[in-house]
Amino acid sequence: MKTNRRILVVDDNIDYCEGIIDFLEMEGFDAIGVHDGFKALEAVKKEVFDMVLMDVRMPGMDGVETFQKLKSVSPGTPTILMTAFAVESRIREALRNGVFGAFQKPVDNERLLCSIKKSFPGGAVVMIADDDKKLCSNLLSKFAEKEYRGVVVRNHEMAIRMASEKKFDIILIDMKPKDINGFKTYQKIRDFRPDVNIIIVTDNKKETEDLIDQIPKNDVCVFLEKPLDIDNLLEVVQKTLDDRC
Repeated sequence: MKTNRRILVVDDNIDYCEGIIDFLEMEGFDAIGVHDGFKALEAVKKEVFDMVLMDVRMPGMDGVETFQKLKSVSPGTPTILMTAFAVESRIREALRNGVFGAFQKPVDNERLLCSIKKSFPGGAVVMIADDDKKLCSNLLSKFAEKEYRGVVVRNHEMAIRMASEKKFDIILIDMKPKDINGFKTYQKIRDFRPDVNIIIVTDNKKETEDLIDQIPKNDVCVFLEKPLDIDNLLEVVQKTLDDRC
């Protein structure tokens, strides 16, 4: 189905660029390609794009530097970065400065497509990082009623990866007593997503105090204890979205 969405693909690997464009066009997008950061800036100055999909490692001006310059030209255009190299510090810098997501090459097209669609305006996007299947199912149903888009991840590694690939409005993190993994997930996500709203959920707040005490005040929107009062959680989510913490 044809959409009205226009995507600029920026990659100095011409074959890879054309492959991404072919995929996007098959999915109904209007996609064009350029092969360096300077041409990307020229294109954005001349035309309006709904998304920029850009390689990190390019000659002349890399993707992170190009992204910074694009922000001054078209600050509302979301950008997704792609990289085949270990440039974690550069990716972290870009995520901190507002890049929508980052993918390792070769990119999984279906995951990329999902991230692209989530970048477009719509309801709030909430990640639920919890291994309780029944709770997650209930939350997804309730979020859908409120027109929130819920994304469930059931392990810490996936939560960190998803947070790097997509921009979420709120992230719910399950933090179990004496389990350092939930705390480390919070730390890593906060490191490259300093502005995301985080809600910590725990089975036993008292037994998790030693971990909670390590979290700076006002860095987490709220701590909630299970069993969750779903209506209360929905109120917290809505208030968080309204206040943006």
